Amino acid sequence: MASPELSQRIQSLPDELTALEGERETSERLRRIDALRDHARASGPLDGIEDMALADYDRDWLVRYTYNSNAIEGSTLTLEDTSLVLEGEFVPSDSPARYVFAARGVADGMAYVREYAREGRRLDEELVRRVHEVTALDLQPFARGTFRPYGYLARITAARVKTADPLEIHDDLQSLIDGLDGSDAHPLLKAAGFHAMFENIHPFMDGNGRTGRQLLNFILLGHGYRPVAIKYDAGRAYALSLEAWQVDGDPTSFCSTLLDRVEQEERAFIDLIEGLRRKPEPSRTIRSKTDLLDEFGETLRKNLDRRGKEGGNDGIDHEGPARHMGH
Repeated sequence: MASPELSQRIQSLPDELTALEGERETSERLRRIDALRDHARASGPLDGIEDMALADYDRDWLVRYTYNSNAIEGSTLTLEDTSLVLEGEFVPSDSPARYVFAARGVADGMAYVREYAREGRRLDEELVRRVHEVTALDLQPFARGTFRPYGYLARITAARVKTADPLEIHDDLQSLIDGLDGSDAHPLLKAAGFHAMFENIHPFMDGNGRTGRQLLNFILLGHGYRPVAIKYDAGRAYALSLEAWQVDGDPTSFCSTLLDRVEQEERAFIDLIEGLRRKPEPSRTIRSKTDLLDEFGETLRKNLDRRGKEGGNDGIDHEGPARHMGH
């Protein structure tokens, strides 16, 4: 059955985002985040040590992102299991094989997302299908990159959300993409709006959450922002914030959470680079690159711990490089 309410909400999304951007608090937060992004990008070029530290940070982030994105969907792999799977060293014998494939898929999919963003690829149906195909490795081949067939009505567990009729998926997704392409709204708000409506459409038989979070990060990366990772233990709050937008037309909670986390990721990057460039205290002796990375890792973890206490986690994982840094 067609969902005219969803189609109407998608069509009105650009105006909704423009109105949201016009609110004083939102516009001030957007300016603050953009200033941080510009400051972070002005930090380059990076030298060898800084590149090495950033690579360590990104590897650690990928493990946490993969773990959390799959845990939201019910995976039983631990953070340590996920790390080992991505390193190709270990396949947990007490976890279903599909969770191992799911972990590999999210990591591989993020590699594609980063590359597509670097290439300046446009968000279109082909890219959406491809990201799902490489991300949902736990699904049968026929289901990867293929929209739900006629008669397959998707349900979102414990939610009031009505997903798109299979016959409306193509048109709704195209309308969503075209509407945001033609919108002058801020890219962070467009990223939030796309994610909310994509999950509402629910175009695939499975893997919509993982794919939607990949595409959210594709949009962020394409506009020069750091990607974000939503924590599994805030999954219910995350789902409710999306539902509030999809059903009640209230974007406040999800947009606020996303803006908070993008800001924290930008600050984390700045802390990383400035921590490496800061002169060590006279009492600390730096004898090697490893010493310098250890010095930075300790400082960054302290800063992130402090921010966590001040602002809570609000559903996005932004912990510092806890295990890989300095090794």
